[in-house]
Amino acid sequence: MMYHIKAISYKYRLACFILFPILLLTGCGKSVLDQTSSPINRNLPDEKSSNVIIYSYNEDKVDYILTAARIEKFYNLKRLYAYDVKIVTYDLDLKIKSEIVADTAFVDEARNFIQAIGNVVFNTPNGIIKSRIVNWERNYDEIYVPEKVTLIRDDDVLYGDNLRTDSNISFIEMNTVSAEGTVKGDELDW
Repeated sequence: MMYHIKAISYKYRLACFILFPILLLTGCGKSVLDQTSSPINRNLPDEKSSNVIIYSYNEDKVDYILTAARIEKFYNLKRLYAYDVKIVTYDLDLKIKSEIVADTAFVDEARNFIQAIGNVVFNTPNGIIKSRIVNWERNYDEIYVPEKVTLIRDDDVLYGDNLRTDSNISFIEMNTVSAEGTVKGDELDW
């Protein structure tokens, strides 16, 4: 019996000696678990939400309230994209200062910049701005419309392009201006 066990053991060793290198060579192929994948797309938002209301504060006062059907927020960049959006800004007495309605808004919190795009209506007690795009540098309180714009005050309407003003529409600079309305005497209150 001992001889028989040694024979099996010898055959087993011989098979392992021949088969093991073959298994090593064929077993080093790519495993199903060794698959590579592309890196995560950094352009994807950190948060997506629907039917959102965002309160933005300046110290302890409400600065603006943003309402949107949908948002995409990027935390590290401090940026927000809002869709079907309305932004209502407030003064220090919490009275409505202005209202922006647009298809899309881009809010850069780091730069304190808001860009409204698509069917934009910027409404203040001093007038209404209508355009496809409105840029608002909030640090300087400067509004810039780089294309065609309509400005409405009471029954008077100005058409032009490249509008520059502030959020109160207290002054206006615009190129290629045409107007509708009535001018009383030498008075032109723009």
